[in-house]
Amino acid sequence: MFSSLTFQKRLLTTVILSGSFFLLFGLLYTLDHRNKLAEKTMHERSQSQLVVLNERIKSKEEFGLGLAVMLASNPLIQEYLVTDARNDAQDLISNIIKDYTETTNYRGLKIQLHTAQGHSWLRSWDPEKFGDDLRFRPSIQKIMREQTPFATSTETGLVGFAIRGVAPIFINGSYIGSVEVLQGVGSVSRDFEADAQVYIMLLNKSIAKDSPVIAKNQTIANYLLPNDTWFNQRAIDFAKSLNLNELDLQEGLSRTQLNEQWFATQTPVVNLKGELIGVHIIGEPAQIIGKKVDAALSAAWIFMLILALLVLGMGGMVAWQVQRGIVGPITSFQQQLGVITETLDISKRLSTQDRGSLGALATQTNSLLAHLETAIRGVHSGSDQISTTAQKLALTAGLVTHTPGTRGQASQSMAAAVEQMSSSVAEITSTMEELSASSTQIADYSHAVVSVANQTLDSSKKGADTMHSLQISMADIHQDSTTSLEEILQLGHQSKAISQVMDLINNLAEQTKLIAFNAALEASSAGESGKRFSVVASEIRRLADSVTDSTFEIEEHIQAVQDSINRLVITSEKGATSIQKGMQLSSETAHELNLLVDAAGKTSDAAKQISLSTQQQKKASSQVVIALHDITSASSLNARSVREISDISEEMLKVSDQLHNLVNEFRVDNS
Repeated sequence: MFSSLTFQKRLLTTVILSGSFFLLFGLLYTLDHRNKLAEKTMHERSQSQLVVLNERIKSKEEFGLGLAVMLASNPLIQEYLVTDARNDAQDLISNIIKDYTETTNYRGLKIQLHTAQGHSWLRSWDPEKFGDDLRFRPSIQKIMREQTPFATSTETGLVGFAIRGVAPIFINGSYIGSVEVLQGVGSVSRDFEADAQVYIMLLNKSIAKDSPVIAKNQTIANYLLPNDTWFNQRAIDFAKSLNLNELDLQEGLSRTQLNEQWFATQTPVVNLKGELIGVHIIGEPAQIIGKKVDAALSAAWIFMLILALLVLGMGGMVAWQVQRGIVGPITSFQQQLGVITETLDISKRLSTQDRGSLGALATQTNSLLAHLETAIRGVHSGSDQISTTAQKLALTAGLVTHTPGTRGQASQSMAAAVEQMSSSVAEITSTMEELSASSTQIADYSHAVVSVANQTLDSSKKGADTMHSLQISMADIHQDSTTSLEEILQLGHQSKAISQVMDLINNLAEQTKLIAFNAALEASSAGESGKRFSVVASEIRRLADSVTDSTFEIEEHIQAVQDSINRLVITSEKGATSIQKGMQLSSETAHELNLLVDAAGKTSDAAKQISLSTQQQKKASSQVVIALHDITSASSLNARSVREISDISEEMLKVSDQLHNLVNEFRVDNS
């Protein structure tokens, strides 16, 4: 439907739709931006209030810390703590609190002294109560552990919540205790009241179990006031007007709330243990933030109005420029092209006063018409050439005579020659098929030869490997034989040494017999007293005879061993000689086998080359056969194609006549 409209209507419709789209987009953006501006305004105001709160609490922390450090460095405080002069310390601290109350805005100060063991030594608000263990409090644990001054505004004790400044007390470098200055947040609330704002702090009911004093304070929703005297009725009413039952604050995150009366910022109170113990709430009248939000919304609507005016103005300017610079010249182009289409006078040209894109379009269109005119002239002159060429093509094919309109078979025509060539190629193909079959048989036989050559080569390699193993074994046997021969010779030498020892034993036995004989003579001359000695001499002589007989037997055995060793040496030498000859023969055999392996390898390589050549010959003959089949098919196809050329040439003659008549309808410049 859109494509059936005129260009002007389509342009107008496009401008209206696009303008409406941009206006709708701008409206949606403005509505979204308006909400974001309101949120941004409230967020910025909330952050500003939190900065002020943090500065005021920080100021109280610094004051408490400074006062604690000053008291910790007071020599009297140090002396009283060491000497346990609690009453004197109470008088001093009471005077200090009184001076600050009368001369400054810091009212309600509380001061507590602790021992080095973390026990309460003196409370300014309850001096009669002391000695209780305070090490359950994170601030006491921290001062005992680090022994450096610090301040905290997130801790509750037995008496409730307080901003605390804690400082260690030293004497001659020894830690003897600490001093703690406590302040409430009542002065913070009064500072906000002076700025027409309101501030209140609430504590979770869950901490009441650790602070009985807080449990007695006033309840607001699910919270307790840290002190009933710190906040006025306006601050209490402000807290009650808020929806605190749904308050769900996380550490480090704040939340804003806006009702008909107040704009409130709520930020969590987290103690040193990371526990959420309460909430700070800052508020100001809702009309103040409402004015700022309204101002931001007004700016957003002004932006929307400016955007709408810009869209409408730009749309109007675009429509006027399009109508003036595009629609008018295009309409003129349509009229001029309509005249050229009706008259088919392609010698006419388009004219326009535009020097921009439409002027370039007119120039290109005129150039196209000029080229078209030239093409028509070329087609007109070429149609006759096509007719002449078609007749020559029919004559060249040999399928028509020189007489127009007749057809006949010409002797020695191209089609006959092509058919004769096809017949010859078929005969060649049959011959090549027989040659291919022979090549296939040769290739199969050569493949079998390669297999036999490979088997021969493998067997030769195995024989060479076996002979090599035999050589290694023969070398090992030769080495073992040589070692055995050396050991046998060594055994012969040792047996000869035994023979020498046996000769020495025989000499000793002969001398022993001689000594025994002399002893027997001496015993016989000794008479009755020498009989026993004669018996001993006889036994020694008999033992010497026995030794002599034994040595003779040992010598005979040793002689037999030596004879055996001599025969074994001769046998080993013969065996070594035989082994040496065997090693020489095995080396020669291994050499011959290596020559056989080389010859078998060369035979296998030659057989592989023959097989490869026959395979290549087989593939080549197969390819020749395939090519001849293709030539045969192509020859038949050419014969059919040549016969069809005549029909095509006659069709070309008809088409050239029609083209000539069609081109004559165009009018071109006669010049």
